[in-house]
Amino acid sequence: MSVFRLAAILFIGISLTGCSGCSESGIRHQSAQNLQNESYDDRPQSEPTNQPNEVQSRGQQESLLNSSEGVTLSNLYSASKSAVFTVYTSDDKMEYQGSGFFVSSDGIAVSNYHIFEDTFKGEEMILTESDDKYKISRVIEQDKELDYIIFKVDGSSNFHALNLAGSRPEIGEDVFAIGNPRGLSHSLSTGIISSYRDGGRLLQTTAEITHGSSGGALLNMNGEVVGITTGGFGEANLNFALNIRELRLERFL
Repeated sequence: MSVFRLAAILFIGISLTGCSGCSESGIRHQSAQNLQNESYDDRPQSEPTNQPNEVQSRGQQESLLNSSEGVTLSNLYSASKSAVFTVYTSDDKMEYQGSGFFVSSDGIAVSNYHIFEDTFKGEEMILTESDDKYKISRVIEQDKELDYIIFKVDGSSNFHALNLAGSRPEIGEDVFAIGNPRGLSHSLSTGIISSYRDGGRLLQTTAEITHGSSGGALLNMNGEVVGITTGGFGEANLNFALNIRELRLERFL
């Protein structure tokens, strides 16, 4: 569902975009130009996956997480952070910043739709942890209502990709988020799953999600993605992520 309906889920009489303590993306649009004629190609298309590179990348991650030293939050963060990147978009007036992450080693990635809404097609750019810049080559699928976008990044066949959780986390389970709040890249926040909303589409969490974190990864303590961080009411410790299972990413992987 759209981030603009979070207030209805909370059953309170304020909207997400009007709340001084809540966030959506880095900065949201002010009278942004509506580029309807520049709409994305949202027809689902599958991309070939470079299996050897993906197996190697995920094998390295699993090796670290399963090391004899035991899994710590520091291990999990180190094994996951390079898959998360900063997203930059722009319209005719301002530039905007959010987060995203890779789900395949050949460059399939996800983020929030609202970071891209009403911005110039072809002007988007991502910046990885290693300060490499890449253009988005193609949008595979987008959904304004659920607030996600799946896209392809060219330039490498060995991006560090995150594993997807096979099951949803339990309420009370520990989770952590990696994102770029206010441009502070690869920031770590921790918390628990505090509830499910909208029939399980949204994960409510105490892991803080603030301006610029939108589109980042919410992970379980196995280092697997459980959600796409979307927004939150910081002063009430109410934060939300789209359940990663809503994207049905296996179609493209």
